[in-house]
Amino acid sequence: MRTITRVASFLLAVALSAAAFLVSGNHVMAAAEAEVTIDAANGADGKKITEPVSWTITKLDKNGKPVKEPSVKEAAPVLKTKLKPGQYQVLGRTKEMSAKQTFTVGQEPVARTVTFGMAEISIKMITSKGRKPVKEPIQWDMLTYVKGKPGGGELIHTVKAPTATFSVPAGGYVVRATYNGTTADLVVPLKAGQSYDYTLNLYAGYAEATAFTGKKKIVQDVTWQVVRTKPNAKGEYELVAEHTGPQPKMMLREGKYLLIARYGEMWGKEDLSVMAGDVSSVKVKLAQDKGMPVIASK
Repeated sequence: MRTITRVASFLLAVALSAAAFLVSGNHVMAAAEAEVTIDAANGADGKKITEPVSWTITKLDKNGKPVKEPSVKEAAPVLKTKLKPGQYQVLGRTKEMSAKQTFTVGQEPVARTVTFGMAEISIKMITSKGRKPVKEPIQWDMLTYVKGKPGGGELIHTVKAPTATFSVPAGGYVVRATYNGTTADLVVPLKAGQSYDYTLNLYAGYAEATAFTGKKKIVQDVTWQVVRTKPNAKGEYELVAEHTGPQPKMMLREGKYLLIARYGEMWGKEDLSVMAGDVSSVKVKLAQDKGMPVIASK
């Protein structure tokens, strides 16, 4: 009889433990979902949008791409929902505008404001066709676009990273990239509510330069100046790049240049042609000749 009682007590304990586990498991599952609140604002004046917005929230896969089936679809000025941890994209639409934003859900409540009338641009760089994107830091400057003066706009943002992302009001802009002393501009017209992915091709090659006095190679530091082939209205040559060293390897955008070498009181010049993806070698003979070109500061 005692044996039967002990068995019954054991089975009851197992059942209670299983029930407690199930209750605890459901509690964990419930706790795994975080509260998410999303509202909308107008990018022009920053005011909250009070009219209904059509919201669609979609989970992102491991590659950052939206899955086929959305997690939430609802129309309201403010969206309140619960989501499991992960990466998501929210798309909001009004009668005239649309906007989207990515966000991360963890254990804590999430509150986000989606700004309408804004555009987002993500940009990376390759040095020439067929090359992989640059992984080293690049200085990205975003400027307003001024017609006839692409580089004369107002500086808005600066990012130093291999890839830059900017969120700005719709309009025309110039993205300026500076890498290894080489600068390139990209004019980008941006529409409200749109996201853009750009790859800037620097169309760059390399120039290897060596200086000689007679037949003797100079192994000390030489000042190398790369300038435009033709002088400006003042008769000055415009500086493109400058390096110091006995035999530098200089990155330059594809084009034709004039290479000037200075060493003490001696100098020399040679034409330089750079092709994207190629390495050009040039030898410059130095002498104490007069008539050294006047170079405008960069």
